[in-house]
Amino acid sequence: MVDESGILIIAAVLIGLWSFRWRWAAGALPPELKTARLIYAERVFRSRGSITLTAKLDRAYRVGTGPLILVELKTRRSHRAYPSDVIELSAQRVAVQAQTGERVAEYAYVLVERPSGRKAGWYRVDLMAPADVVALALRREALLAGLIEPRCARSIWICQDCVFWPECRLLQN
Repeated sequence: MVDESGILIIAAVLIGLWSFRWRWAAGALPPELKTARLIYAERVFRSRGSITLTAKLDRAYRVGTGPLILVELKTRRSHRAYPSDVIELSAQRVAVQAQTGERVAEYAYVLVERPSGRKAGWYRVDLMAPADVVALALRREALLAGLIEPRCARSIWICQDCVFWPECRLLQN
């Protein structure tokens, strides 16, 4: 049977681990966001127009009265930001601005953590223009409807992760 002192020790260890994790997360933010206020967390936004975009953002911060700054949290082995992160954050920007009318910065941050939980770093990325996001969404719809032909990716490594890789006509030519 665990006595009262054992329970206190376990509670102290758990509180210490939680506190360390909280400090690590706060320390993981880019310097610009260290004094920022968290405005939105894990929230879904929608834009309506020529195309409806629905995007769930991880975090949005504000420094003073400035624009919202989006932050995407990623767990992955490689410590870098990908073009898909830029697309995701750009769609979030369009949806947040459309639904709230708030200004959103033209850049965002990707915070990367390794699967082991070790901090990998943060990366500032420039976001796509809203018109480019809409054009990309319209292209996707046209591809899915079979109205236009797909193009090969710039890298064969991107193709290898595609679910259509085994039957891709583009690779067979």
